[in-house]
Amino acid sequence: MVIVAIGGALIGLLTYNIIYLLVPWQPRATICWSLSFAIGIARQHSLHRTFTFTYPTPYWQSLGRAYIMYSGSALIGIVINFVLTSMFSVDHMIAWLVCLLVTASISCLFLKKKVFIQQG
Repeated sequence: MVIVAIGGALIGLLTYNIIYLLVPWQPRATICWSLSFAIGIARQHSLHRTFTFTYPTPYWQSLGRAYIMYSGSALIGIVINFVLTSMFSVDHMIAWLVCLLVTASISCLFLKKKVFIQQG
């Protein structure tokens, strides 16, 4: 699970940086965090489904649960990112890392039990 999470985080960093290069609007860092996080939900779901969890949960059902589960951590990440970058002028890459650590911690608590539920 940790290896998949780290691999996904590196892909997420690349995704964030590409979006950051393309988005001109303010608050830029927070918009980019939001977009890359939304994309990252599907990516991480697929990575974990392929490499981490072997439960036969139907794909679309578990993806839907992933978006529901991640929506809470997404809101937390958006608020943290906005506060760090807009109010405290923290570099957007440091804010990205802080948000990643916070949202990943939340995900570790709920991913297996709430997204990849074994069908009985």
